[in-house]
Amino acid sequence: MFYPVLLLLLCLAAAPLRAGGDQPEPALTEPGQPEPGTLCSPGTFGPVQCIRPSHFVHDTCQALEHFARRNALDPGFFARLIWQESRFNPNALSPANAQGIAQFIPSTAKLRGLGDPYNPAEALEYSAQYLGELTRRYGNQGLAAVAYNGGEARADGLMAHSGGLALETINYVAIITGLAAETWRDTPPETHDFRLQGDKPFQQACHELARNRTLTAYPEARPPLHPWGVQMAFGTTQDRALAQFRRRAQACSGTVGGEEPELVWQKSRASPRGGYWMARLGRDGQGDARQLCSKLRQSGCICAVYRNS
Repeated sequence: MFYPVLLLLLCLAAAPLRAGGDQPEPALTEPGQPEPGTLCSPGTFGPVQCIRPSHFVHDTCQALEHFARRNALDPGFFARLIWQESRFNPNALSPANAQGIAQFIPSTAKLRGLGDPYNPAEALEYSAQYLGELTRRYGNQGLAAVAYNGGEARADGLMAHSGGLALETINYVAIITGLAAETWRDTPPETHDFRLQGDKPFQQACHELARNRTLTAYPEARPPLHPWGVQMAFGTTQDRALAQFRRRAQACSGTVGGEEPELVWQKSRASPRGGYWMARLGRDGQGDARQLCSKLRQSGCICAVYRNS
């Protein structure tokens, strides 16, 4: 009959044409399945967070805030620390073999139970949990940053006034927090501004940081000087003073250990630059300074004791 044939023709005309005849186009992702390459946290310490390749910035910033707040960290602090560690690169590898977005070295990853440091969601979960633990142990986020970068033994030495920090850690803490490590130990602020960009909400500022490398940097932090210093070297620039210190310290490396000197500016007419940078090992008392200088001399180094003005 005419009507059934007409109806059949209308149905065929309305049906969409597909590649390969009547076979439907394959979906990129099965319904309910995650995007290929998506990496998720194991949920060891709380709800699972996932980071999708096509939404890496959005998901990373969301994970940063989630894990920070879950571990009583300021999201701005956590983001600044991870940015300093890896620039949010999940595949980062340092010369010291620190791996992934949170830069865990293999021994620390194993100790903390982190399975895959190159899984950014997992690494951020474990990093925030560790930083939260360090904050509770040492009393504030600044000292947690000291331990995260320099190790807990160095942080313990700083707290006990029995050891110094590596220059890398000194700079690391100042860049992330805007304050010196000694300030976090001696006179920590009750509150601190860790915001990434002024009044901008965290997520907006985090997205801009990841996409445009936009970050409000802190002014250079200068650690407070010890009252007394054991001078071993000097130079017209900080780099020259440090280089001379390291050369001279080789003769008594067993006494100096890994302690970094404090750099003290002293005016001098003899200098073409109007003064010199003095490299001194800081001590709280004159007696302690004299005792250290005596040991250095016995080990073959030249030194002198001065009050830091």
